[in-house]
Amino acid sequence: MKLKHYFLLLTVGIVLLAGVALFATFRSHPTLFYVTEGFVVLILFYLWYFYRKTIRPYDTLIGGMELVRELDLTTRLAPSGQHETDIIVRTFNDLLGRLRSEHLRLEEQYTFLNLLIDASPMGVIQCDLDGNTTSMNPAAREMLSPSIEETIQALPLGETTTVRIPGGPQLFRISHLSFPDRGFQHPFFLIESLTSEIRLAEKAAYERVIRMIAHEVNNSVAGIIGSLTGDEAERLTALSSFVSRFAEVVKIPQPQLQLCDLSEEVEACRPFLENLCTQAHVHIDFRLTDEAVPVHLDTVLFQQVLINIVKNAVESIGTTQGLVTLEVTTPATLTITDNGHGIPPAIAKNLFTPFFSTKPQGQGLGLLLIRDILTSHHCTFNLLTDPEDHLTRFTIQFPLQKTQK
Repeated sequence: MKLKHYFLLLTVGIVLLAGVALFATFRSHPTLFYVTEGFVVLILFYLWYFYRKTIRPYDTLIGGMELVRELDLTTRLAPSGQHETDIIVRTFNDLLGRLRSEHLRLEEQYTFLNLLIDASPMGVIQCDLDGNTTSMNPAAREMLSPSIEETIQALPLGETTTVRIPGGPQLFRISHLSFPDRGFQHPFFLIESLTSEIRLAEKAAYERVIRMIAHEVNNSVAGIIGSLTGDEAERLTALSSFVSRFAEVVKIPQPQLQLCDLSEEVEACRPFLENLCTQAHVHIDFRLTDEAVPVHLDTVLFQQVLINIVKNAVESIGTTQGLVTLEVTTPATLTITDNGHGIPPAIAKNLFTPFFSTKPQGQGLGLLLIRDILTSHHCTFNLLTDPEDHLTRFTIQFPLQKTQK
């Protein structure tokens, strides 16, 4: 029950008592009757004055508290005319103004932070106190994969680790951090792509090594090959050619991109790829779409990529009756599938590592060449063997082209 209700009950009680007293003194004590009547009028006037000076301002303050509870920070209390109450009203209005300013500032900061997180190239995954995911930004959704999910579930708070995606060149750094919120530490994960930084560092390192080796070997061979004959000269020539193939990796030109139709470019490579498969007694199947699939690519470099991928697929099939399938789908995806021996999970983690090869005489140049060319085209790609159908798929996703209005 509110205070004004108690006040009304008190007023009604006094009026009833006064009525009884007036009725009792009306005939027996006329003088006392008038005195009592005047006293009752005085009390009622005082009660009215007390209500205006105390109960009504108190009601006004209670209404202000209701506004704060409902987060209505724009309304202000009107002065009551009572000095002590008006001091409280002015203080309350001032606090309400400050609360509104602080509320607006926090809302603006929260909006800015959300925009910053959404636009960040780093993946941000926020969790509740039980470790359940509450939100993630677009970068995190794009980066998320089974390998990253497993790492997140096992990573202790405060730790940082790196994870390489099996079957692809992507390398990520994952940090498990927390921030204080209302007295509790709320956990979150930061996912940062290290692929481009690692690739540039690797390339700078092997470029220096290859150039140095090629320079020294070729100079030495050129100086003595003229004085040799027969098998010795052939071996030195083969050595020079071997080193030169490594040197070619560091001479990949920047792609000259032009707008093409992906299906048409694959179709243009059909004669080379069919000849490659026919020599190995492998059937090749083209599944191209009639719908235009616009992509930006360097046709010469793309042809090199396609030939290297199909060559690897044919070598994986070996002498068995094999099948290689090239399929173009929307949006802008090329998938090369083969039914070869497959790629074990342990090897899949090391694919696209410079000079890594599982072939006895392999140099690890094919996948390195493919990686660098596709990366320069801003493609995402992976090479994996499906554990269910045991087919190996090299999937390439090209950047989506914006349609002009």
